[in-house]
Amino acid sequence: MTYSVNLIKLFTRRDDHLFRLNEAERLRNVWNLLFFTLLLTVLTYTWTAWLGLGTDAISANMDGLTRTEYEQRKAWFLIGRTAFALGIFLFVLFISSFFFWLFNNVSYKKLFIIQMNVLLIMLLERITWIPLMVYAGIDWYVSPLSFGVIASYITSIEWIIYFFGAISIFQLFIIWYQVKCLTWLSTTRKGWIWTGVIVWHILLWAGTSALAHYDLFLLYLIR
Repeated sequence: MTYSVNLIKLFTRRDDHLFRLNEAERLRNVWNLLFFTLLLTVLTYTWTAWLGLGTDAISANMDGLTRTEYEQRKAWFLIGRTAFALGIFLFVLFISSFFFWLFNNVSYKKLFIIQMNVLLIMLLERITWIPLMVYAGIDWYVSPLSFGVIASYITSIEWIIYFFGAISIFQLFIIWYQVKCLTWLSTTRKGWIWTGVIVWHILLWAGTSALAHYDLFLLYLIR
């Protein structure tokens, strides 16, 4: 059986298309979707960088910079965000798929397709940050769609706020979606699937918290 991958229908008609994906011996349209998701990832991150999101570190000392120096820093920031987008793309599609492949008897290529949809959800989350940051001045880790707001009222410890800020409605939906897909595609017990997915996301949230916590320190160190 040949299955032509349709990412949208894997959302809207999930069970039907997961059944087709599970039964498929050949997959079509994978390379087209791979290029599409790569392009969308790079455009999303460069767009947010172009709008100035995340440029606080280079804007803080702009009074001591010449116009040329400031524009150079902006250009390097844009290049850095593009490279970061590529890193996110490779990590979500290849590394995350490899992790799930290690503990589930599912074709790596099929996991790879599921992770394309996960990447789309992540990009949608980042797009929601734009109006919050541009019009309300709210950073991602205190988004009303995350638990960072609650954490900021309980503690002033930054890395804890970043950790809970990384846990959002979008992330919880991703966990549910991954569990649903793995349950369809794998014979692994559902309890172990839930455990594996949650543990993986806890590691990702911890990594996100660490990167955010040391972000400014690393920028100043590079200088």
